[in-house]
Amino acid sequence: MVGLAIVSSVLVWEATPAAAERTIGTPYIQAHRGGAVVNGEPTYPENTMPAFRHSAAEGFVLEMDVKLTKDQVPVIMHDAALNRTTDCTGEVASKMLTQLRHCRVDILGSEGNSRHISPDSSRSASIPTLAQVLDLIKHEGAQASIEIKNVPTDPDFDPTDAFATIVARAIRSSGVPQSRLIIQSFWPPNLTVAQRILPDAELSFLTLSAANTGGITYASTHGIQWVSPQWAVDAAYIASAHSQGREIVPYTVDKRSDMVAAADEGVDAIITNDPTRARRVFHETAPAAPPMPPAPSKSACRGTNASLHAPPIKNIDPTPDAPRVFAMQFKQDVANVATYGTFRTKIECMIRKYVVPHLAKNRPNIVAFNEDVGLMTLGTGSRGDVARQTIGHPDSAPSCQGKPAPCVAAVALAEITSAYAKQVSAYRARFPDMGALAQSFVAPTDTFARGWMQTFSDVARRYGIYIVGSNTQAPFRESRDPSEIGTFEDPDVANPKSVYVATGPKVYNQVFMWGPHTVSQEGPLPLRNVVASNQKVPLTSFEETLQVSNGPSSGPDGRANLKPFHIPHTKAKVGFATSLPAFQFGYDYGDTPPATKPCADIAVTYMRCLSALGTNVVIQDEANDAQWAGLGGGGAWQPLEWMGSSWRDVTDKGVGIDYNVTPFMVGNLADLVFDGQSSITQRRKAMGRGCNYVGNRHFMAGPPENDPAEFKPYAGRKRQFLGLARWVVPGTNDRDKLRAAAADLAPGSGSPIENHYLETAVVADLPFPVDKHRPGCSRGARVDVTEQGK
Repeated sequence: MVGLAIVSSVLVWEATPAAAERTIGTPYIQAHRGGAVVNGEPTYPENTMPAFRHSAAEGFVLEMDVKLTKDQVPVIMHDAALNRTTDCTGEVASKMLTQLRHCRVDILGSEGNSRHISPDSSRSASIPTLAQVLDLIKHEGAQASIEIKNVPTDPDFDPTDAFATIVARAIRSSGVPQSRLIIQSFWPPNLTVAQRILPDAELSFLTLSAANTGGITYASTHGIQWVSPQWAVDAAYIASAHSQGREIVPYTVDKRSDMVAAADEGVDAIITNDPTRARRVFHETAPAAPPMPPAPSKSACRGTNASLHAPPIKNIDPTPDAPRVFAMQFKQDVANVATYGTFRTKIECMIRKYVVPHLAKNRPNIVAFNEDVGLMTLGTGSRGDVARQTIGHPDSAPSCQGKPAPCVAAVALAEITSAYAKQVSAYRARFPDMGALAQSFVAPTDTFARGWMQTFSDVARRYGIYIVGSNTQAPFRESRDPSEIGTFEDPDVANPKSVYVATGPKVYNQVFMWGPHTVSQEGPLPLRNVVASNQKVPLTSFEETLQVSNGPSSGPDGRANLKPFHIPHTKAKVGFATSLPAFQFGYDYGDTPPATKPCADIAVTYMRCLSALGTNVVIQDEANDAQWAGLGGGGAWQPLEWMGSSWRDVTDKGVGIDYNVTPFMVGNLADLVFDGQSSITQRRKAMGRGCNYVGNRHFMAGPPENDPAEFKPYAGRKRQFLGLARWVVPGTNDRDKLRAAAADLAPGSGSPIENHYLETAVVADLPFPVDKHRPGCSRGARVDVTEQGK
């Protein structure tokens, strides 16, 4: 989704003032023919590298046109003839590329607001090839909207598929992730070709008149995401497009009054010759977003503590420029999602308790929450009342008596889906192929965005930190279309100026990292300071049952999904491995890695690909839906199996990962258990005896335990642990006692310690190179299971 592509830029880590003025989401801006006009002044020659470089640096979507030369080379040119924009004459299609290299684009600005300059002026430019612009897009992380300029009204029109095929194949072979691209055309067969060759790019149908609503119908029935009509567009047209799941990007919007009208009527993007002016106009005229709520008081925070909580476990290193990471062991509780405010208070109070007193000065601080930290926010507000009752009192679901998990969780999810019936109906009309289970995560899109995502975005800004969290949800846009506000608004939010709307029927288990400053000036407010994102691949069988979609597993899009984020002013390159991917190497521990390319099949060789892309810090966000002291997915003692990720990641010789940061979610969700021990590990052995997950002190090769032989290297104390959260039973490796404690923690046990999991955090500095002389594993205060229920 071009609208959700993440822009990574150099940041600093000072906090943004909480009172800084902000607006609700504004339309994305496509720089027409590169954006040749700047604040009303013709500045760059249209469709040239200087224009594209400027607009890429400013974060605009690069809009361009592609023609073919006589020798079938795609070049960037709008007109069929050279006369208007260059010092050459004749048609592009009649010239070899070598001939075009002598032509200079000798205008500034674009059609309608351009002026000729001397051909030998330093401001003239050459005609770029498509390959040159794609190379810019690839290396700058830019987004683009590329028109295949093969139309019946031009003399070079080709009625066959040849023209579009050449262009589409050139784009595919460039290595540019297709998720950054929109392919547009007036001629529908061009889009059919692009759909076949570039299946992961979005498509846009250009139309000459907004009065012709047939363009919307054609786009809807042919799987074309965008409709691009000539301006002006009225509210009814936009509402019609949105009701069919399409997005609107009119052209060419250059007047201030038109820009304001387009935004107010709810377009999703505009194409303009003057993107700089459009940005200024949008932010001057957009409604103000709700202000960031004040930080919670100490008394408010006291009421958010988990029933069992412990001070952070710290392993501090004085090395300069070492980022500090916080692995947050978050205890989920249905009481924390009663409203947007209660969730925000819970998260911010954890930050104030575990992070703020330990922030590193003059260095970046990275706070990592767990997988699906946003999931329980499905139950937010009045629409979640019934589901929250079910989750908090699993015995209130009589239909699940005697039935195994996740029966009660499924009942609660069905109650959520029923409460969102209006939104489900609207999305089913837009996306008829939406899955019956996936719809339960698509319908609450507005809740997810204004709830957990806006909370994380604001916290990053307020405290000047990087913060990580994930959820299972759909890609989305922010809409000011009045018809969509009426359909998707939250009944608990008074007079919203915008709503968040899913852009498709698929949901992804997606992790986001927010930074302390804005990196995207357009688009949804909660995403404007997102610096990195990752869609989980591969998925667990449970996630596949829930109709969650895999992220890309190969090619440029697969590599872009795994590309690490370089923390500014440090050597840390942070990548993400949401649970199962952190176990995927493609070979057994201790074996020699195969000669296959590390990113050829990412679902099999995830960790090898992460390493090959330069990752040296892995954040392994976790929501392990099983009793920690019990059997894992492989049928062996689960904590022993788990060493195949958090510990193997930093010891396997086939990868170059220096650190693994694993924050676990704990706590019962209806009849589902979530548990684990948060940790931070490093590649070199630290000093001291080391430590281990519960039950891992010794390898057990015979009755009553029978650990599989392949897990033998994982047993015993390990000095790669920098910090490890204790579990609820102290000082024992008796697996029977550990299992008994896990059973007492589980839903419905009736034990005094039912659902009394430990909330804490693990804190460590990550110097480069790894410091092998630092103190060994820190485990923090002992936890006494007998005291938990008091």
